[in-house]
Amino acid sequence: MAKLNSYYTLCPLIDQQSLLGVEKDSSCGCAVVTLGRNIVIRYKLQDLKQVSSWSSKERLTTQVIYDRTTSRYVAVFNEIQIRVWSEEENDLDKVKRHKFKYPLHTIVNLDGESPVLVRQNGTCASLAWALKNRKTWDEGENLLKPGEKIVDCNLVHAGGKTYLCMLTRLDSGNNYLVVPLEDDTYREERQNVKRLDLRKTSEDLVGHVVTQNQNNAYLLTLWSTGRLYSYCITGNTTESVPGSTIGMITTLSTKHPVVMTALNECTIAAYGADALEEGAVLIIYNVRFKLTQATQKLKLYTRDAKLWRVEDKLLLAANRHLAVAPYYLAPQRIEALLGSSRAGVNEEDGNEEEKDVIVIHEAINANWGNHSETSSPPKFSAKGVMPKKIAKQISSYVKEGLSDAAIQEILIPQLVEAKDFATIAWCLDKFKDMPEKLVATLLSCCLRTPERSFQPVQNGTAHKSTGSYSPSRNEFLDKILSADHSEVSLLSHLKSELTFTETLRLLEYLVSKIDSKELDNCLSSPNDDRLLEWTAHLLDSHYQHYILSQDPEVLKILSKLETSLENHFQLLKELENLRPMLQRIVNGKPLKPSRRDFNKFYSIEEVKLY
Repeated sequence: MAKLNSYYTLCPLIDQQSLLGVEKDSSCGCAVVTLGRNIVIRYKLQDLKQVSSWSSKERLTTQVIYDRTTSRYVAVFNEIQIRVWSEEENDLDKVKRHKFKYPLHTIVNLDGESPVLVRQNGTCASLAWALKNRKTWDEGENLLKPGEKIVDCNLVHAGGKTYLCMLTRLDSGNNYLVVPLEDDTYREERQNVKRLDLRKTSEDLVGHVVTQNQNNAYLLTLWSTGRLYSYCITGNTTESVPGSTIGMITTLSTKHPVVMTALNECTIAAYGADALEEGAVLIIYNVRFKLTQATQKLKLYTRDAKLWRVEDKLLLAANRHLAVAPYYLAPQRIEALLGSSRAGVNEEDGNEEEKDVIVIHEAINANWGNHSETSSPPKFSAKGVMPKKIAKQISSYVKEGLSDAAIQEILIPQLVEAKDFATIAWCLDKFKDMPEKLVATLLSCCLRTPERSFQPVQNGTAHKSTGSYSPSRNEFLDKILSADHSEVSLLSHLKSELTFTETLRLLEYLVSKIDSKELDNCLSSPNDDRLLEWTAHLLDSHYQHYILSQDPEVLKILSKLETSLENHFQLLKELENLRPMLQRIVNGKPLKPSRRDFNKFYSIEEVKLY
């Protein structure tokens, strides 16, 4: 699950081509923007405030980066000079110049690694080594062919090895170079350089990005047909370039260039023209599930746009503005993309239409090797007895192949209108993928419904196993709070579905559960982690209401929450003190030292003088 928030403008761009780059700053939430050939500004991305800025009479030819290994800022001037300065520096013209013999193309940076200087001929070295050996660092043998130019380059660390990856351009087409680097100096290992020819018949390359995990890095290429390919660039592979097909991207027009950046090992962000040729679109695409998870429509498309990622924000240079688009990534759940995990109908012993209650069995492991055409389909389902009123309805939806979320979107509103909390509780137990909007709707319904609607069935014993059991309000609330959800989507629905009064009631209930010393054996009761998670959701969703409220009851609830959390913190500190004792038990050592552990040659006594 992913979400793109509304974008906002960080600063205008007089000339978009003069924007050299955006890099992560020394402070969290800040970015270094090399705005022009002579201007560098440090911004806070949250409130758009300028932290500081520098200017220079000489021309910058690369973006300014922050070197975390030395806590210094670094940039290239006039292609052959490097300057290194601290945050407190005021005048860049007074900073010492380090002059090189051969022109430099860029400086690339990677978290936890030393910055790497890349020369225009493709050779490279670490910044520290290059500064020490700048007079003896000869031109060496070019990695690039005559007339070949570097278009884009970046560092990748995978499988314990660092690589320099470069997209280059020749008159004949595009190439991709993967250059292994030495561990200490980050100089290229020429004998292991890999060159990939990115050319396809009747197709043009419109976008590329590199993703990586702990072991391998992959080059993702987007072509003019809309196909997205993946090719392993750091490991051994028998595939031919551009690799295996991931899928088709239909939300972007591939008639125009697309800029892409990696968000994590399976998610990328891309900016390009809208598929309907109406403006532009910024998307988040899941490579693993082959699904566009979030989109942001933009009015105008800019052909030479640039895209960067700084922490949890995308920075897009387009339409003469540098815009910031916050994004959120939640844990990926594939069950939302599949059909229902519920049951197939048990067709044994008669016609299913004659049955009031359909018995459904648990899932069995499929035998993929020996499957005959005449074998009956596997029978799946949840434990317990399905309520009669929804049995046929669910069976019909399952046969249609609807997902759990789609089934609930149909059933839950009907059950809420009928105030059938027993059946809703059954659905909460059996269906695992509930849409966040329904979670907020059920919370609102539970808090607004009178207590008498939750009373157990009268005139006879009510058992959970027979389906006639009606939960109490607190039991029903616990089932809702225990449902899996995504914080990304839930907050907006909580804000729209719950009033501030209902939010306070729910927060008070959560505080009482957190503070409770009773051991709840109910499986549907939320654990402490879930209770704290929901408390954070309620504080985030109605934050302004808490700030502006003058109600003393609000302060009372928040004070109670603070006291409860302080008690938990104190318990954790006490448990921390028990760690050495538990460690001795685990290691098989006695808790108290024996007399043989004492040294008899001397002793230490403490004398109190006052």
